[in-house]
Amino acid sequence: MHSVLVVDDEPFVRLSLASLCPVGDGFDLAGEAGNGAEALSALAARPEIDLVLLDLSMPVMDGLEVLRRLRAQPPARPIAVIVLSAHDDYHLVRDAFQLGATDYLLKRELDAGALRAALARAAAGLAPSIERTAAILERRQLELLKAQVLRDLLATAAPPELAETFAGLGIALAPPFAVCCVWIEDIEAVARREGDDLARFSGLASRSLRQALDAAGRGELVASGPGETAVLFSPHPAAATIAEPSPSLERAARAFCEDAVDYLARYLSVKATFAVGPICRAVGEAPAALAAARAARKVESRIVVLAKRAIHERFADPAFSLEAASARAGVSKNHLSFEFSRETGETFTGYVARVRIDEAKRLLATTQLLVYEIGARVGYPSVEHFSRVFKKLAGVSPLKFRAGFHPPGGDSP
Repeated sequence: MHSVLVVDDEPFVRLSLASLCPVGDGFDLAGEAGNGAEALSALAARPEIDLVLLDLSMPVMDGLEVLRRLRAQPPARPIAVIVLSAHDDYHLVRDAFQLGATDYLLKRELDAGALRAALARAAAGLAPSIERTAAILERRQLELLKAQVLRDLLATAAPPELAETFAGLGIALAPPFAVCCVWIEDIEAVARREGDDLARFSGLASRSLRQALDAAGRGELVASGPGETAVLFSPHPAAATIAEPSPSLERAARAFCEDAVDYLARYLSVKATFAVGPICRAVGEAPAALAAARAARKVESRIVVLAKRAIHERFADPAFSLEAASARAGVSKNHLSFEFSRETGETFTGYVARVRIDEAKRLLATTQLLVYEIGARVGYPSVEHFSRVFKKLAGVSPLKFRAGFHPPGGDSP
């Protein structure tokens, strides 16, 4: 068993690497770091880590400096480092190999097969370790226990002494804190898109929420189901004020939730909603706060649910229209248009466009189809119209979107 640390300053890249990592096939994803200094701290705190995916260009401390420090003060256990680069910077790669890197991968050419092969090559050079495997299993057991304690905390009024066990389990929670709920909408559509692999998607969603949480404050995530996550949130200490603790905390929690749902939309192409429960001034108040947050969730009406189902089933049809969706919902098109906007905060046309562009992003990320072919597959026979809508919603053209995260595919606009 080998434990992997992902180090890159781009959250989306770390998320992508986590999705490609062959977890369960002799490898364990230990965690992630946003710069070299965080990576060295993680290596010092986690003796089971023996494989590192290390970006060469990062702020605070770059990958070459990490390699220099590891060379100057080698860890007690052998570590294999695979360096990553977004460009063909062969002079950096040469320096990295001279400093002890074992392999090199270009980010833009990275896929699951290439990453698996590189990890296997690096692992082959490391001797088996009973102690390392035991440490990984112990960490997994600790994580399972921590998750169970957090679920129990939200299920029943916890006794005050429960807080004494938090430090031993690494639970970052101290009153006052806010209980937030984040829901992935259209979870059935997500399951169809993911090929019913909701476990993988849930893992990526949790990592996305963790990244957003780390940027905004501190706290814990508690997955309550495939489409619901409770977040026990406290702002960074510097953000709190003595004079106005509750309003400040509530505003910070709401700002975190807004950033989190935007993060999920940008990086996982899903729509999420949220609600913030009352501020908890004691650990035992968490169940009531969670119940209040759930009660605040806006439940969509039957006609909107049916309309969304029709959209996800027929968005690829250029002839699909408000009339077709209203017929499915059994109401007039004017009534559906009004209710859809009122309940979702989006126009019917805007929602259809977002569903189409989200699918286009997926195809750009996972296939080498030409731009006009992708446009036709998502309901835009005119490549010019498709490109205009894509740029309006994604902020960049389809070609730039693909070039930013994936190998160029020779598309023509």
